[in-house]
Amino acid sequence: MFPNRTTFTLLGALALMAVEGLLAQTPETPPAAAPVAAAPAQASPDLPTLQAAARIAEEKMPAAELPPQAYFDLSPVQRERWQKFLPQTLLKLTRRDRVQILVLGDAILDGAKKDGNADPLLRSFAGAFAKALASQFYYTGGVRVLRPGSKLRSKESMVMGPEILLQPIRTSSIVSAASALATVGFQGQPDLVILAYGLEDGMAGTPVADISAALRSVRDTVKGNRLEMIVAGPIPQVAAPEETSLALTRGASSVMRDFCAAEKLLFSDLGDFSRLIVPPVALGEPHLIFPAVMQQYQSCLNLVPSVQIATPTAETHEAMGRILDQDVMSGPPHVSWSVSDVKATLAGENALKLEFQIANTTREALSLTVLPLVPAGFRLKDAKSQIKLAAGAKETALVDYSITDTRSLPLQDAMVRLPVLVIAGKESRIQDLVAPLQPFSAAWGARTLFNAEKNFSPAIEIENTSGQSLSAAWEVEWAGRKQADKVSLDAKGAETLKLTLPLPVDEKTPFRQRLPLSLAVSANGVRQIFDRSIEVVRNFGLKEPVPMGAVDGQASAVTLRADADGMKLFLTFDLTGVDLVDDETGKGFELLLNLDARSYGKRLTPGATAALRITGKAADGVAQIDEIAPWAFGSGYAAVFDVKELTAKLSSSASGARRLTISLPKTYLYLHEWALGNGNSELGINARLSGGSRSYFLTRTNRHGDDAESLSVLELTDKPTRRWTVRVE
Repeated sequence: MFPNRTTFTLLGALALMAVEGLLAQTPETPPAAAPVAAAPAQASPDLPTLQAAARIAEEKMPAAELPPQAYFDLSPVQRERWQKFLPQTLLKLTRRDRVQILVLGDAILDGAKKDGNADPLLRSFAGAFAKALASQFYYTGGVRVLRPGSKLRSKESMVMGPEILLQPIRTSSIVSAASALATVGFQGQPDLVILAYGLEDGMAGTPVADISAALRSVRDTVKGNRLEMIVAGPIPQVAAPEETSLALTRGASSVMRDFCAAEKLLFSDLGDFSRLIVPPVALGEPHLIFPAVMQQYQSCLNLVPSVQIATPTAETHEAMGRILDQDVMSGPPHVSWSVSDVKATLAGENALKLEFQIANTTREALSLTVLPLVPAGFRLKDAKSQIKLAAGAKETALVDYSITDTRSLPLQDAMVRLPVLVIAGKESRIQDLVAPLQPFSAAWGARTLFNAEKNFSPAIEIENTSGQSLSAAWEVEWAGRKQADKVSLDAKGAETLKLTLPLPVDEKTPFRQRLPLSLAVSANGVRQIFDRSIEVVRNFGLKEPVPMGAVDGQASAVTLRADADGMKLFLTFDLTGVDLVDDETGKGFELLLNLDARSYGKRLTPGATAALRITGKAADGVAQIDEIAPWAFGSGYAAVFDVKELTAKLSSSASGARRLTISLPKTYLYLHEWALGNGNSELGINARLSGGSRSYFLTRTNRHGDDAESLSVLELTDKPTRRWTVRVE
């Protein structure tokens, strides 16, 4: 029923309408032939009659339906989405219980500036998202940042009430995210984990296979502790050439999106152009639209020439927070087009053809600007940049690429990832197009092998993606040797090649080699080469000086020697030929040292470390050691390490030779067996030294420096075995 005032108003109107209707239906009196006496006037309806007519009219009206407001102002669709992805968090929020959000991220957490002396995380995308949740579910309380030891104000307004707690953890790569979560992350009591990576990994070229493996590791850690998880994709970069820099982070973004779809996790693309920028409508030509869009997007980033990675501005963080909130509440908005039926086909050696259906999903004609972005290893040859579609129409878009570096082809799966920027009116979005490489692809099952002795099998698998039976011939050339054979594959079939690569046996073989491997596959009239580099590094032992390579490829006389006793590990770097000079910050050198000190069995499995950062002046003296991460010495470590227990000192001999000496207590490597004289008592190790305008390395790989599989092997014996670490790049 309606409120009284509304009811009486409606009753009166309905009654008058009923009376007018009755009068309209009364037949007119025909004219009389002769004058007669006038008939008495018809009586007006009394109040009971009007009320009865109103009741009859009201009974015919549909009943009002008011949905219950059990979840504040969440709609049924929003409530269903929360129940699907974040039911535990929703329960705590609706109870107005304290909720703790752990934010794991890379440089995407940077850029937000502090407001007064308030913690800058409050103005980051995570802070904006948390504020939206607090406004949605809490009356008072707001958001508080948990940052131990910080002198910044943890809240914008010190209001009492239930709070959302934000705990930030910043690492440079998703590779170390699971280790950071399992150590620092669990020092608190998180309910929800926001994983925000891909920016630094995309810029560094971290293989998508490593990103996928790291996602699985974080997922397992989250599920094992009965937490919930949101994955947030990275923002694009914009530097000349823009079509290349825009693509740098999209591989990581597409891997995250696919992973979340398969695992039924919530994914939010923080780099969604449709919610970050508004393209100028007046410019119709693609060559005018693209520069205008890029200029607008540049204003969203902190562009510092001396810094390689552009971070979001404070205003962009606010927009990213709204994106995250919208994706949690209702999902990303639809745009005026849709993309489907993506195909990526080899069209001759080092030629690739991309095709996809693009459809107009509106009821009006649509003019689309389609601009293929250019990932590493590709060059754009031809594409139709302007597409006009009638309402509901669709068209097949074709893009031709040249493959300039075959090492950019899929490594561990058959999927090619090619982003395309689509602009229509005031809408724009980077579409991450993913499709299997047709008619065949090659996947490398073994990427790193420790302690290899005589040979190495990379477990290369030829996969048939043509949809029909396939006969393929293959040929492998490595270290001057060739092997060849044929395979016959059923539709969607695959076969692992019977391939064995011999390792060096000569005693004079260099400590470290990087050899190219060429795999050629021919089928269906198409021949394609899949190039890879294989790094082979010999295990080394105590008291053995080993050479460090130079990044510039020139000769290097820098060496590393390791020593150990029952109490400590000693590392000595002889800096022959290195002319140290203090830079503008007063630093003469920087050393990044990674040590994997897990037990022997664990060290042969995937994991992460965190580099010890050691810096110092060019003059002799004690060097500075930065704070050590709890997981620094490998996955499974979770301790507080006092840097005072380590020593690092730069010294000079009477002859002028320079030497950097580092000592580290054995007690800090408490998960290691520490069996001196045993070749299987090993440490994973890598060192990256910068000084004198040059950079040096023990081993160099395109895997992230904190990845345990990027390290070499130090055997804690002065009689090391002749074994190798083999790594496919």
